Amino acid sequence: MSKGLPRSLKHSKAQVAGAGSTAAAGSRARELGPGTLRKTVLNLTNAIIPLVDEAAVVAYGGLKIYDFPEGAILLQGAHANLAITKSSAGVIDTFDGDFGLGTVTASNNATLASTEQDIIPTTAMPQAVAGVTTAKGKSTPTEAPKILDGTTTPKDVFLNFLVDDTDHDVTGTPCNIIVNGVVTLFWFNLGDI
Repeated sequence: MSKGLPRSLKHSKAQVAGAGSTAAAGSRARELGPGTLRKTVLNLTNAIIPLVDEAAVVAYGGLKIYDFPEGAILLQGAHANLAITKSSAGVIDTFDGDFGLGTVTASNNATLASTEQDIIPTTAMPQAVAGVTTAKGKSTPTEAPKILDGTTTPKDVFLNFLVDDTDHDVTGTPCNIIVNGVVTLFWFNLGDI
C-alpha cells in the first residue's frame, strides 16, 4: 500500500485490475483506482439568462455555470435535462430556439458554433407552449472525449441559448430565459504543465 494517499486511493497491484507495469530499471509505477473520474452535477434553480438582440438575426444569451480547475481537462461527456421558461412578452409564447453547452458564451451570430457548443452540441428545443419548453441534450463523439486545454487559463462552462429572430422583440421588451434542471459533466483532470 502507498503511504500518504487517502485510504480510498490505496491499492496494491492485485487490487487494480488491468494495471500496467514499469518497463525500465529505476522506474516505479503507482496506480490509482476509483475516484479519478469526476462526475459534476450542476443543479440550476431559476437561473436567469438575459437575451440580447442581434438585429434581424437572433436573440442570444449565455450563463457561466461552472469553472473547471486549472489543467488539461479530459472531457468524457455531458448531458442536460432542463425546463425553460420565458420571462416576458419580449419572446412569443410559441418561440423556437436552440441551446448548447460550451467553453465560451453565446455571441451575436445566427448559430451556436465552435466553442459555444463544444461540450453539448447545438440542440433544437421543442417549440414552446405558453412560454415553456425543455432543453435536453448530450455530448456526441464530436464533443467527447476531448481535451479542454486549461493549462494556461482554466476553462469555463457556459449554458447558451438562441431564440429565432421572428419569435422575439427583446430590444423593445427585455426578456430572460429562466432555467431549472440539471447539467452533468464527466471528466478527468490530467494535470497542469
